[in-house]
Amino acid sequence: MINKAILIGNLGNDPEIKMLEGGTAVGRFSLATTEGYKDKNGEWQNQTEWHNVVVWRELAERAEKQLKKGSKVYVEG
Repeated sequence: MINKAILIGNLGNDPEIKMLEGGTAVGRFSLATTEGYKDKNGEWQNQTEWHNVVVWRELAERAEKQLKKGSKVYVEG
């Protein structure tokens, strides 16, 4: 079985990076994805879903340097 997620959205906050005792970087940030659809009255509605993302090692260090609140990102995992 394969379990894979692909998210494209905007960061809700700047990534929070912490260093573990062994020197491993871990980063956390929230990601908002929005889906648009027409309701039963034919009017467009937007539904936003929030995702908590955790990145490790080099990805955490890159996130700290390159990502800021509001950045558009692609996450796959």
